[in-house]
Amino acid sequence: MRSPEELDAIDWSSLYHAYGEDGSDVPDWIRVLYSDDADRVDKVLSELFNSVLHQGSVYPATVAAVPFLAHVAVHAVHGRAHVLALLAGTGGHGPEPQPGDEAEGCAKVGAEVSGLLHLLGDDDPQVRRQTVRVARRATGTTVPVTVRELITVYERDPAAVVRAEALTVLTRIDTDPRSAHRRLHDALTDPVAAVRAVAALELLEQAQAPYPADLVGILAVAGGRSEFAVDQLEFFPGIGDTDSRVADVLAEDADAAVAVARSWIAQGDAGGRGSRRAMELSDTWRDRENDTIALLTAALPHEKSPWDLFALLGGIVRWLPGATHVDPALGDNLLPHAVAGTSTAEQAQLALGRLGDERLLTVVPGPDPAALAALAATTDRLDHQRLALRHPAACPDELLTRLTPDTARLLWPDLLGLLRHRPTPSLACRFGDWGIEDSELIRLLDETARSDDDELATAAAVSAARLGAAPDPALRLLERRLGDNGWSLEEAGRLGPVAAPLLPLLTGYLADGYEWTRMRAAEAHWRITGDASKAVPVLTTLAGPLPVGVRALQTLALIGPPFPPHLQPHLRHWSTAERRQVSSSGLLLPGPELHPMDNQLRETARQMLA
Repeated sequence: MRSPEELDAIDWSSLYHAYGEDGSDVPDWIRVLYSDDADRVDKVLSELFNSVLHQGSVYPATVAAVPFLAHVAVHAVHGRAHVLALLAGTGGHGPEPQPGDEAEGCAKVGAEVSGLLHLLGDDDPQVRRQTVRVARRATGTTVPVTVRELITVYERDPAAVVRAEALTVLTRIDTDPRSAHRRLHDALTDPVAAVRAVAALELLEQAQAPYPADLVGILAVAGGRSEFAVDQLEFFPGIGDTDSRVADVLAEDADAAVAVARSWIAQGDAGGRGSRRAMELSDTWRDRENDTIALLTAALPHEKSPWDLFALLGGIVRWLPGATHVDPALGDNLLPHAVAGTSTAEQAQLALGRLGDERLLTVVPGPDPAALAALAATTDRLDHQRLALRHPAACPDELLTRLTPDTARLLWPDLLGLLRHRPTPSLACRFGDWGIEDSELIRLLDETARSDDDELATAAAVSAARLGAAPDPALRLLERRLGDNGWSLEEAGRLGPVAAPLLPLLTGYLADGYEWTRMRAAEAHWRITGDASKAVPVLTTLAGPLPVGVRALQTLALIGPPFPPHLQPHLRHWSTAERRQVSSSGLLLPGPELHPMDNQLRETARQMLA
C-alpha cells in the first residue's frame, strides 16, 4: 500500500487513461476519497470508474493507482466497497487477465491482497463481498492464508451473497482439488439457496452432458430468485459473468435448459433470467421452437423492465413462425402489451400478427403496419391483405414474399396503388417475379425507374424489362451500378440473358475479395448465361454454415445436380445435426417462409441429398 503523501512520487502526466494521455487528474481524485463528504466521494468514484476502469478496460494510470486505492480501502470513511470493486476490476473480468496493462494490474492487486484480508471481517457486507472478489487475485505465498480466511467467511458469514461468492473464489484458488471438490458437494445441501446454486453451477461446468438430474434440479430451484447473480451486466472480476456461464453450461444440454428456464420463470422470471434461457434454447438447438414459445408465454405475465420485455417479445417474434403448437394463452398475454402505448407495443403487435390473432384489428387501436402485414401473411385472407396494402404507412414486405401470381392478380389495384405512392425496391422486384404483364404496371415501373434512388430505380427498370419493356434503361443503370463496386449484381442476374452485354463487367467480380460479392456475381453469371461452369466452383467454395454460405448452397440447389462430391458429407451433417449450424441471430432471407437461415440450410441440404 502507498499513502496519499506518496502520490506526487508518480509521474502521472505520463500515464494515460480512458479520457486522455495525461493522468494528472488521478492523484487529486484519490485524495478526495479520504474526505468526510460522502457526496464528494461518490462523485469522484464515478470519475475514477469512468476514467481508469472505463467499461472494464485497464490503463497505465489504473495500474499505478492500485497501491493507493488499497490504502484508501483500509482508511477511508466513505465508499470503501466501491474502491474495493475498482481494485477487483483492475485485474480484468475474465479468469485470466489479458497481457499488458490488465495482467500488470492483476499482479499489482495480487500484491495487495494480504493487506486487505482483514476487511473480510468488516461490518459492511458489501465491503466483505468486494474483499472476497479482490481475494480472487491472490498469488504465491498469499494463497494459503487467503484460502483459510475465505473458508472462515464461507462457513460463518451471515450474508448469503458473501458466502456464495466466497465459495466461488475458493473453487478457483484452493490448491487442494480434493478439498475443493468435497466442499462443492457438501454445499449442494446448504440451507442458503445462492450457495447451492453456485455449487451446482461449478459442478455442472465440470460435468459432461447430459448432466446429472440432481445438479440440474438444484440449479433450477436455487438459482431463480436467490442472490445467485445471473444478470446480463453482473460481472464477477476474475471469474466472468454468471449469465454467460449459465448459458454456456445449458447450451450443451437442451433438456437441462428447459428445466432451468421453466423453474426460473415459474419463480417470477426475475431479471429475465428464465426467459433468456428459453431464447437461448432455440438459438442453440433445432426443433425447439415449441418449447421456447411455451416458456416465453409463461414468462409474459411476470413484471419486467422495458429492456427484458423487449428481449422477450423479440424472442416470440423470432421463433413463432417455426412453432407448430402454440398455447392459446399467448394471445391473451400479448394483448395488454400490444395496447400499452409503450416502446415495446409494436413488437407485441407484430407477435399478434404472426400468431394470426385478429384482435390486432378489433382491440388494438391503430396497429402498426408491419403487424398488419404479418397478420395478412399468416392468415392468407384477402381482406387482411388489402388492409395491409392500403395502410397509409404500409411496409408489407412480410406479406409480399408470400403472394403468389394468382393472389397478386386479386390484389392488383392495391399493389399498383402501393407502387404509385410508396414504392420500394422489394415491391418493384416482386412485380417482376409475378410475371403479370399489364400496361399500367409498365408505365408505373418506367416512372419509378427515373427515381433518384438508384436501388429503387434499378429494381423497377429490371422488372419492367422482365415484363417486356425495352431493356436499355435497365442495362444503362446496371452498367453504372456494376462499375461502382459491384452494386446490383442480383438485379443483373434477375434480368437474365438480356444482361449478356454486362458480362465483361460482371466476370471480374467472381474473384472479388468480398464473399457476398463473389456469391452474387456467380449467381448472376449463371442466370445470364445458363452455363454453371464458372458459378459452381465459386458457390461450392462459399457453401456452408454462414449466411452467405446458405445463399450459395441455395443457388447450387437451383442449378441442380450433379453436385460436387466433396459436399456430400457436409450436406448429410447439415441436414441431420441436432444443434444449429448457422448462428440464430435473427437474420432472415426473403422467401415464402420466415425461417432462420439454419432452417434454410437444413432444408436445402435435404433437397440436394434427395
